[in-house]
Amino acid sequence: MKMVKKNVSERNFESLKALLKKAILKEGFSILSEYDFKKILTSKGMKCNGNAYVIDMCNPSNAEKILASEISLGINLPCKIGIFEEKDRYNVIYPEPTSIIKTEDPGVQSSLNEISGVLKRIIATLE
Repeated sequence: MKMVKKNVSERNFESLKALLKKAILKEGFSILSEYDFKKILTSKGMKCNGNAYVIDMCNPSNAEKILASEISLGINLPCKIGIFEEKDRYNVIYPEPTSIIKTEDPGVQSSLNEISGVLKRIIATLE
């Protein structure tokens, strides 16, 4: 699986989260779930060395095309994007959709390419 990573060190964690959510919604995706791993682990008495935040996001029309082609491809949905604090800087990371789902279906491939473009635009807005 290919991971795409962008360093965004000039922002703080909360402003980066807000910008990321705004960019996701602007691109027509829904935010399905949010996971603040530092908060989750701390609430259970565990440690997390730095902020770790992941969003599950979905675009219903692309999900419909992918699932219509082969329902079991749903195991790779929804898309994920995260913010991770590493050595006093933040990285925004997502798995490249075309590296997760391999298909011969041109409609699905088109959807995956479209999603890849959206994810690239999302992280480009975080500079």
